Amino acid sequence: MQVATETDEVKRQVVHGPYIFAPSSFPLSMGTNTVHSDPSVGTYLYDSLPEATGRMGLVYNRPQDVGNDHQSHEESEFEGFWTPAPDTMAAHSYEMLNQPSVEFTRQIWWETLTRYYGGPRALATRRIMEDLSHLFRISNSFIACINVPLFFSTFHHPSQREHVQPSLVLAMLALSTLLQSSEIGFGQEGRLKALELRDLAQSHFDMSLNCGWVSPDLAQAALLLVVFEASCHPAHLETRARSALFLLDSFILGLGLLDLDKGEYNVTTFSPNSMPSLVGPFSNPIGQAAIGQGATKRGCSCSHFQLSNTSPSSRKITPLWFASPGWSEEWAVVETRREEQRRLIWNTLTVTSGHLSYYDYVERTSLKLSIARPWNFKVFFPGERLFGTPQMQDDLAAKHSIWALYSRCYMLYTSCFSVHHDESISEYDKGQLAMQAWLECERIENMLDAHTCDIEKATLYFGRQVLFDTKNLVSSQYSRYVPHPNIGDPHFHRDRAMSWLRHQKNVTQQFLGALSHVTGLKNTLATRPYLTFWFHDQLARYLDIWRRDPTLRIALDLCVQLLPPAEYLIALFPSNHPRQKYEALHQRLVDACILSGIPPPSPPSYTL
Repeated sequence: MQVATETDEVKRQVVHGPYIFAPSSFPLSMGTNTVHSDPSVGTYLYDSLPEATGRMGLVYNRPQDVGNDHQSHEESEFEGFWTPAPDTMAAHSYEMLNQPSVEFTRQIWWETLTRYYGGPRALATRRIMEDLSHLFRISNSFIACINVPLFFSTFHHPSQREHVQPSLVLAMLALSTLLQSSEIGFGQEGRLKALELRDLAQSHFDMSLNCGWVSPDLAQAALLLVVFEASCHPAHLETRARSALFLLDSFILGLGLLDLDKGEYNVTTFSPNSMPSLVGPFSNPIGQAAIGQGATKRGCSCSHFQLSNTSPSSRKITPLWFASPGWSEEWAVVETRREEQRRLIWNTLTVTSGHLSYYDYVERTSLKLSIARPWNFKVFFPGERLFGTPQMQDDLAAKHSIWALYSRCYMLYTSCFSVHHDESISEYDKGQLAMQAWLECERIENMLDAHTCDIEKATLYFGRQVLFDTKNLVSSQYSRYVPHPNIGDPHFHRDRAMSWLRHQKNVTQQFLGALSHVTGLKNTLATRPYLTFWFHDQLARYLDIWRRDPTLRIALDLCVQLLPPAEYLIALFPSNHPRQKYEALHQRLVDACILSGIPPPSPPSYTL
């Protein structure tokens, strides 16, 4: 069902910068089949969540009247919501150690949180729920790894809420508060509160680890903390951002989430001695084959499986997630939790690629992360299971969906980045790997061209930028193994750079137009503190292109276009460290303009 045109949807999405995107969550121990109703929460859900029908996939039903404290699920206020059967819920849960400290924490953390929010308990509960719902409404799909109905069905009931990691809820509240705390929002007071909630989330994270209460919820909390630290806030430091990313990476590895689908039929795996590529029966462009269930055009069936089509009510609850893969009504909670975990992993890879790009272009440093090594992955691509079971699915469509191709873009880039900075690999071997990477970029580009869906527009073609970065990375040092450039720096492919810059000019204009279209540029940036470092990354990469070929003045033009929103964003979320980084980039731009004989930009102006 189409509620709005694709153009409108693209304008609503606004942007997917290097720190934002889609993917997953984890299996929780959901408790027993006993429901303890909380009237204050139930009232909020009744007033706020849109009515819809169905079992799963961001579908919400109005709660029924609140009953006594020992109703069954069939008689509860969540009748018809899709509450999984108790045996299903217990099938894929992680063990919790019943130490007194764990039990005590599980029993009191919610009460402690309501006291922190202050006021009567019912009012505090409502405010907490409002902040959680607000996060889903205004966040881009970097947290689309969360199945919202399943989260609220668990969080709504006190008996089940005990099994939710406190750090997850606190991290969500911290990020929600930060997104609402620009200078035209809650201001400095709100940003300080967000930092307090973030520190509480970290404390509960450490406490759960120390007590042995370990579950994949903690990985989800860690992902949210990474997003928080990648945003502009008063205490922002690169060391904090790196530490958060290292914690997430090590936790995913330690919990074994990268082996989630190990041994499953048809799961894609990669060799440690080659670049991640998918060749053989799945390497042909998708346009050459008939696509499976739901195809409305020759070429791809992605639109059929995107969230806005599988769950129309998601347009109201998570409006910026519309291009993410949906959820199947046929999945039991076990499979839903597993899919959440898959999307968590791929989302982490997306976030990681953004960090690597930023540190490479802006900080001129490198990071060594386990998730940047493709051979560690034994996981289905995000949304791959939507196309059916591994034995019966349309493999061509599943392996070449827009979400799978974008995941392969990020995997290829992070792999090239790791190889580029690995001194143990010989120059000859690096050259061979560079050629493999170049050919894989070409294959992925051809497959993206074959897609007939409009999902790439919602991401502002960010995957194409990742492919360009990948080619730029491998050709900069190993040009003898890749097609020879035709001008300028012998390691630089000018024609491709010019074509990409022209494309980026159109994307930038679309981006700025989308920002202004939704609620106005100022109001939109007021909830996007994570875009600060996206702007820095873009400025640094354009300046790098100009440095390698000073005749490409279009790169400087693009920098100048990005200055006003970048400066306004710093004014919205004041922070010393990001401001210093921006001013250093601004000075580089001024110097480049003077050398090119064009008028330099005006001094930075941080005004609202």
